[in-house]
Amino acid sequence: MTASTTRRTPARARAGERHTADERRTEIVAAAVTAFAVGGLHGTSVESIARAVGVTQPYVFRLFGTKHDLFIEAVRAGFERTRQAMEMAGERAGGPAAGPWAALEAMGAAYWKLLQDRTLLLMQLQAYVACDDREIRAAVRLGFESIVETVRRLSGAPDEVLRPWLAQGMLWNTAVAMDLSRETAPWANLCLHGEDMMGGG
Repeated sequence: MTASTTRRTPARARAGERHTADERRTEIVAAAVTAFAVGGLHGTSVESIARAVGVTQPYVFRLFGTKHDLFIEAVRAGFERTRQAMEMAGERAGGPAAGPWAALEAMGAAYWKLLQDRTLLLMQLQAYVACDDREIRAAVRLGFESIVETVRRLSGAPDEVLRPWLAQGMLWNTAVAMDLSRETAPWANLCLHGEDMMGGG
């Protein structure tokens, strides 16, 4: 082994450690989304998240600092997953060149599919609940803004179209949270079904 090889070995080892930490970070955020979706910011312990991933609580704190910061990372992950799904759907539909309703229909269908992941839905709702906290509120605003601007960019729709479309999506959140798919009453159908609004009829 040469001296130069000896000098490079620690660098490679450190690179490997960083890669492992990045993988663990992703795993911890995914576990945090699952845990916070049920327990919220104050009802979830970092110990339970660490246990789900198979690491120690101090290791989680070393990567994220505080439970509060980990919650913000979980919030960001949830909004980014939604934004990416919208973006992929809108681009596949042809973007604004295809006309606003083509993209809105595709993005509405993509969002409806996401809502079947109850964990993702509940994480979003927990994020809104925690908005009394200034830093969490800022993260939620940025996440919501990213979705709104993605929909605007890929649909080319004017505000008067986007506003009720977005409102229908929020109504879907409430309907799915209440599991209204099992209800047949007219009021439940009114809340649950909005294909005409989300897809332009």
